[in-house]
Amino acid sequence: MLDFDAPWSDSYAVASDEVSQHIAVALRQLALATPGLSVEAIDLSNLPDGRARDHLTALKLLWERMDDALPEDLHIARHVLACSSDDALEPLPIVGGPCLFESRAEAALREHLSALFGTVPEAANTTLGNGALGHVQRHLLNTSLPVAPDDTLHVFGLRDPREEISFAAARAQALVRQGYRARDIGLLVPDDPAYRLAIEPAFNRIGLQLSGMTAPLSLRDHAGEFLTNLLAITRGPAPRMALASICLSPLTQWPADAGRNFANEYIRNGWSRAARTYNGPGAKIFDELRPVSSPGQLIARLCSIANELVAPTQLMPRINALRPLLKGDAIDWRSIARVVAPAALTPDGEGRFVEGVSVFGETALPWRSVRHLIVAGAAGTYWPRPVAANPFFTESEIVMIEGATNLRLPSRRQTLARRLELFRRQLGTVTDGVTLTASARDLEGKQLAPTTGLSLIARALGAKAAEALITDAGGQFQSSQALGGAITSDAHWHEENTRPPLPEGSEISIPGDPFALRQAADGATKPQSPSRLETLLVSPLGWLLGEIGAEDRTWAPESLDVLTLGKLVHSTLETLFPEGAGGLDETAIRMAFPAAFETAISQTAPWLVGDNWVSERTNLARETLEAALNWSRFLIDNGARVRRVEIQLSGAYYHLSISGRADCLLDLADDRIMVVDHKRSSSSSRRKRMEAAADLQVELYRRMITTTAEFAEVTSDRIVTAYHCTLDGRVVTGPEGKGLKGVVTVNGEIGSTADEIVSGHIKGLSKGRLALNLASDSQTFEKVHGIKPYALDNPLVAAFLLPAPSPEDALV
Repeated sequence: MLDFDAPWSDSYAVASDEVSQHIAVALRQLALATPGLSVEAIDLSNLPDGRARDHLTALKLLWERMDDALPEDLHIARHVLACSSDDALEPLPIVGGPCLFESRAEAALREHLSALFGTVPEAANTTLGNGALGHVQRHLLNTSLPVAPDDTLHVFGLRDPREEISFAAARAQALVRQGYRARDIGLLVPDDPAYRLAIEPAFNRIGLQLSGMTAPLSLRDHAGEFLTNLLAITRGPAPRMALASICLSPLTQWPADAGRNFANEYIRNGWSRAARTYNGPGAKIFDELRPVSSPGQLIARLCSIANELVAPTQLMPRINALRPLLKGDAIDWRSIARVVAPAALTPDGEGRFVEGVSVFGETALPWRSVRHLIVAGAAGTYWPRPVAANPFFTESEIVMIEGATNLRLPSRRQTLARRLELFRRQLGTVTDGVTLTASARDLEGKQLAPTTGLSLIARALGAKAAEALITDAGGQFQSSQALGGAITSDAHWHEENTRPPLPEGSEISIPGDPFALRQAADGATKPQSPSRLETLLVSPLGWLLGEIGAEDRTWAPESLDVLTLGKLVHSTLETLFPEGAGGLDETAIRMAFPAAFETAISQTAPWLVGDNWVSERTNLARETLEAALNWSRFLIDNGARVRRVEIQLSGAYYHLSISGRADCLLDLADDRIMVVDHKRSSSSSRRKRMEAAADLQVELYRRMITTTAEFAEVTSDRIVTAYHCTLDGRVVTGPEGKGLKGVVTVNGEIGSTADEIVSGHIKGLSKGRLALNLASDSQTFEKVHGIKPYALDNPLVAAFLLPAPSPEDALV
């Protein structure tokens, strides 16, 4: 804990973990900036007063209070600086001379070892390649006349990092078949799990051993993960991801299939019916997953849960370690979370095989030279990594500090140059050839651009852009044959281009009746809802995927997404204006609002009461209060009373059964009924959609009112359809709303175009024809129909988008 006043003390009080990490990095950089790795070398007497001096003084004081301590690797370096030649077990000469990018400590270490053991000329130990490779090795970072690409250097484009590693394994196997030994091949990969976790499986599949790969990988700290999730739950409100993670933990006793079912329900709903009814081994855990109010309660709750696990002894030592921190009446959640935080566990022993394909890391020089080097990650944020801004010193302050104190802190420019030089030296360890691989997208599907390193290679080879060097490996014939002298694949690499073959026409045939896919427990076909039909309006394929349950179920933490925001506003209005209520005066609304808003949060998003959501909660409360005041004025102006809220309506749409919940039904003063849908949006977007005759939802409610038993006496001419747009407080209606106060009336048939499109899709699907979307549909729906086509955001739908017809085709 920081026990003195520093420039970052306020930040530390708010985010101690994050600030501590920055301080640790700054202390390491400060140590490397001194020639002797000692705080005694820091003299600030010539540094002017100001921000830089304040930060540097605080860092020096902190280092002094740590008794001049250093990380283990720097401690060893300081020990070597204090040794003589008599202390060495064997000579350790230095290869080459000074480096332009070395720190003060590195320079001092180099000079000290050179004085003790001498220097070996770098040229005598370096064998560079020929052709394009040799030119890149010599001139990557300087300007020179370019040379033409040749077979010594190839760049291949792949789909994603996993495919890059599969390709690298295939490339290595092909080289072995050409006569290379495994140890003659190197694999230079980014320090990124997307690459690292794929290496062993890919090379195991083709039977090639690896050298320099830490094996086995670090073990997961399941106990730390379990306790961290428990603390989040017992602190309350329980995050759904923490609940789901508990269900999937291997420490629990319930079957794995049951755990997955519990987890999926928690992620989807925030609660799990299956977990509530489960009565097998470990069921008591679900009774204990609730907030606590005292340290004693917390320890008792954790111990009770630990006793329900497969091996309680895995958790009890960690729980007992919390007892010294749980004194008094309050719980310091931040401190105990740090104590139980999961960490990578080091396995017992490491497996090494020195004759395998050499695996090199991104931040160090290769530990041996190779004949052929495969470099992964030629697209993205590697080679070199971008340099973050220094949180303590500006670039000009770093220059000033060096001039006044002789401390060489790393600037962004120097750090980037050092990383580029490291990449050049990494390429310099190969003699025969280099294969680089570049992903088109990362594992989340985001498009990647070529790295700076690849752009420099392109410049050295005279290419106008880095993309010009990339050969699409996915589009090549996948065999063991050579492509321009480079083997691109072999029988063990079966990765294929994931872009599906698209049909020649605009429709595909589907078997059976797609409207009968969703069935109730009694075998009856479930009705369609207005929201499902709105998806059908935009994309029949998106609708079909929803019918079969092929929807995105990505785990994500709670967030104030559009759906959650809409539910909170609607729930608050429902509480303030229950059935039978009319408009309220402003004072009454302001008095009742806090309780109504808190009820909405507890029912819809209980996590929103957390301290880290204060700003969002405050802004949303202000917005929702304004919506309530506007809605009350509308009710008063039109003499309206709330007849029903969340009313279930049913009916028919063509030959389909439909069912849905209307947000609100109003009895108007002139004996008409208004069906209202509360929308957290502005009225302009809704009005544009209605003016384009592309609105469907309230028109479906109009149809269902007349076919719902409760409203059998209501004729269609007495029904007014409306949207209450809460962001600007306006009520938008169709032409039947003319004459009402405070409404925006849209004339014409507000749903005729939507009805025409949907009916056409229904007819086609009923005949087994599924219409696919065009690539231009997104723009068409937004600009022509005023519809935000969310269904097209589905990656599966996007994968089957057909190219838009050319103007010439349209005339045929």
